[in-house]
Amino acid sequence: MSTKQALLKNLEDKYGLDAMELVRNINKYNPDFNEKRFLKAYEFAAFAHNGQQRKNGEPYIIHPFATVRIMVSLRADEDTLIAALLHDVPEDTEKSIEDIRDKFGEKVAFLVEGITKLSKVQYKHDMAKRHVDSLKKMFLHTVEDPRIILIKLCDRLHNMRTLHFIDRPEKRARIARETLEIFVPIANGLGIEELKVELENLCFKHLYPEHYEIVHDRLISNNEKHKKIQHMVIEKVEDELQKNKIHATIYGRIRHLFSIYKRINQDVTRLNEYDSTIALRIIVRDIKECYHVLGIIHSMFRQKPGVFKDYISNPKRNGYQSLHTTVFGLEGVYVEFQIRTHKMHIEAEYGIAASYYFDESKKSHKQLTKDERANWISKIIQTEKESETGEENFIDDLKDDYFHDRIFVFTPKGDVIDLPKNASAVDLAYEIHTEVGHRAIKAEINGRPAPITTRLKSSDIVNIVTSDMQRGPNRSWLEFVKTNSAKNKILAYLKRQTKYKKIETGDKLLQKELDRAGLGLIKDIPSKKIKDYNEGSERFKSIEDIKEAIGEGSLRPRDYVEALFPHKDNVERRKKNLFEKLFYGKPKDFTVVNIKIVSRDAVGQLKKILNIMAELDLSVLRTSAYLSLFKKDFVCKLKVCVKNFSQVSIMCENLEHIEGVKKVTRSFWKRKLYFGIIAAATVVFWSSHPYVMYQLLRGNSAVSNNFYVDLMLYLGVISLFVVVGLVLRIARRSFPGLRATTLLWILSYALSIFAIVTFLAEIYFFGIEFNSILLGGLISIILIYLIIGYFGYRRKIKNQRAKVLAE
Repeated sequence: MSTKQALLKNLEDKYGLDAMELVRNINKYNPDFNEKRFLKAYEFAAFAHNGQQRKNGEPYIIHPFATVRIMVSLRADEDTLIAALLHDVPEDTEKSIEDIRDKFGEKVAFLVEGITKLSKVQYKHDMAKRHVDSLKKMFLHTVEDPRIILIKLCDRLHNMRTLHFIDRPEKRARIARETLEIFVPIANGLGIEELKVELENLCFKHLYPEHYEIVHDRLISNNEKHKKIQHMVIEKVEDELQKNKIHATIYGRIRHLFSIYKRINQDVTRLNEYDSTIALRIIVRDIKECYHVLGIIHSMFRQKPGVFKDYISNPKRNGYQSLHTTVFGLEGVYVEFQIRTHKMHIEAEYGIAASYYFDESKKSHKQLTKDERANWISKIIQTEKESETGEENFIDDLKDDYFHDRIFVFTPKGDVIDLPKNASAVDLAYEIHTEVGHRAIKAEINGRPAPITTRLKSSDIVNIVTSDMQRGPNRSWLEFVKTNSAKNKILAYLKRQTKYKKIETGDKLLQKELDRAGLGLIKDIPSKKIKDYNEGSERFKSIEDIKEAIGEGSLRPRDYVEALFPHKDNVERRKKNLFEKLFYGKPKDFTVVNIKIVSRDAVGQLKKILNIMAELDLSVLRTSAYLSLFKKDFVCKLKVCVKNFSQVSIMCENLEHIEGVKKVTRSFWKRKLYFGIIAAATVVFWSSHPYVMYQLLRGNSAVSNNFYVDLMLYLGVISLFVVVGLVLRIARRSFPGLRATTLLWILSYALSIFAIVTFLAEIYFFGIEFNSILLGGLISIILIYLIIGYFGYRRKIKNQRAKVLAE
């Protein structure tokens, strides 16, 4: 016996690797299978991996052999099975892709290359990047041949079956988490329920072992408890179907463990909802019989309201089709029915594999690339190419865009658009066409007008209303979009704007964020903080660079403010407040903020505002609303509990996108009090000034030499200068509504002229002698300061308008 024969016999006798048995199973569905070529590949892989062991001490060849066994259950073709046998050879042995190409051909080599990870040597200092780039490589190859992803899923399934042999708990958890977040959604997207369910349950077992045992044992116990009732229901339904001459297969099914766990929001105490439920599946010949059976079941049992789903007329994104209904069964037990045809059943269990491997009419793997379920892989590659967020976000973008829960919405023409959960009408607009997104102004959802940033729900009928003029996306949309496609298109548009336009937009957005945080004006930001932030980045050299980045969407103003003022993350920290300890027993973990919303008066406006609070999970302590006196605007004031500055910012952004809302501002009672004290002190000072002057003059005959009279006179002029400057500063910092208006300058002029007239009147009526040069100079300084400030403000407005027109 040769060395090769001895090795293969040892693998068969000791570890059960019977290659001939595997060949016989393959021949059952593929009579043209070239068993010599397959056995040659098995021998090649066994010798390439000879001496290598897995974590459990068994020969490494067991893993690719087990992967092939899983692929046989999917009725995979010859090239795919050989590639599955060889998939780890280039990565873990001395044999190369070229060796595989020489011995087994170009097609097998391409499949193996698609699965093989990139070299560890090349990425020895950045294994995370190796992982990301390997995933990208796999997706690129999968676009050309989806069989690659099928091999990878079977490979991952066997790894998960043997995950318990890995000693390190953190590594087991990492692999299980990656499988749950990436490979389970891939299996689901391709419609391969058989792989998806087993992968999901294995992840559940390793990530939440205690909860897994509870759910598993509870369902097994319930199935045993209701076995008799299940048998009675099946018999009753079979009898009724036979009376209607319908030939059907009916059997009980075990509900998916992790699916139940997600449905009860990971609260195992809610498992009692499933204690009185059994699940049955009915398989019939055609679609007509599906609906006939549904009618028969509803005539036999009372339907449970609100749970019927028709996935035949509205299939899931992965092609899944069935009728789902729940009825009140026998002895108070609910019965969940799935009704489908035999073809639908094969599609549901094997997904994209069924469209090729189970259909004898399809002989070329190219049929797989035409399957719509493989289209999302092409979209991943396209989105990655267009990405404006950088390679480091590839995995997160992948999860957000393609691997989270999905919703289906309809256009007015009846087209179905597939979007991630919580997607907005902006996402839909850009999914339809880039120009539709750029020109979108609002949405009509189920016939009702709604803001373009409104979150969509499954089955919504959405019409995007566009402007005839070139409008362009709003920078704030970036906070609401969920798809990376929409995000990239918005960022690309913003980057094409002129530098001035970016800086101007960034200036407004940054100032708005500072106003929400109560941090005053941009010019008040300490230069040291700006310098420290810029030193940590090669991109930013000045505050203008920051504004430009904010304007083009590559830097969020909220992130910048939080980086400069990290303590604002707990808005005006109050945890150590003695008052709270005395009255609450412990420091509060929230802060109350005052929000003012000014909106066009409309029915249901307050409801929309409070709905936003509920969606953001924010508590409202007090609400007051009224109509403004002159403009008749709807004004709403809220006291809201927040835990950090981010919540304030996100809340304001959501409120601003309610239709009809004109502005949303945050009020600071301490600043209002400070301003009130200054204003009251000013009124008291000017009111008492003539009286004090009169008393001083009454008691002194030598007015020109009276020190106190002169002091009072000049002190009044100097205080006027200080008060005007102080009022302007406080108004700009604390009252954004007055900051960029002519009204502020009118008030300043009125205050100054009133005070100057009062001075002149005192001098005239009391006959006061004064130094005309000194007094005139002080008054001139005040007036020149105001004039320069006003014309500077006007020039800034004029320049802004001119540059906007020029663009």
